[in-house]
Amino acid sequence: MKCRRAFIVTVFVVVAACAPARPIRYYRIEIPAPLAATANTDFGVALQVASIDSPPIMRDGRILYQVGTHEVGAYEYHRWVETPDRVVQDSLVRMLRSSGKYQSVDTPRSTVKPDYIVQGKIYEFSEMDKPAVFSRVSLEIELHDAKTGRTVWSRLYTDEQAVSGKEIPDVVHSLDENLQKGLSQIVAGLEQYFAARAAARP
Repeated sequence: MKCRRAFIVTVFVVVAACAPARPIRYYRIEIPAPLAATANTDFGVALQVASIDSPPIMRDGRILYQVGTHEVGAYEYHRWVETPDRVVQDSLVRMLRSSGKYQSVDTPRSTVKPDYIVQGKIYEFSEMDKPAVFSRVSLEIELHDAKTGRTVWSRLYTDEQAVSGKEIPDVVHSLDENLQKGLSQIVAGLEQYFAARAAARP
């Protein structure tokens, strides 16, 4: 009996080893296309967009899902081409730079000395099952005076958007739209801050 059981286990292992591996599918969040710059609206400040912080589970590339209030899981075979923190940083750089309202917009890799530093953190970027399916995005962006380190502006964006289907591409599309909505509000908020600051100058 022991020999027969050993034979069955051996056959099962060999079959499992020969089975084709399940392919990993990768998905991309679209970085917004540059907008046409508006003439004569330069605020005359240099911005640096720092690395965006995010929870460790968000940095390995797997698409996350949330069930209920506390449980968070990850799809092993559905992953991001670039992690959300990189996408947010790259998107902010492109959107701020293409606005034409700033003297320069760079990252810490640049040697340009900034007047202000844009920092932030992503709190949530996942599918939510309630049981209806939603995408949930939550991130906070802060603006710091580079000389004093003081926080002079901040914006928290949190929103849930219904997913129009039940497949992973549907979730990705909803997350994409949700994120672009939040980033547009953040960029507009930064412009309002600098416009008010310019108007207050004597």
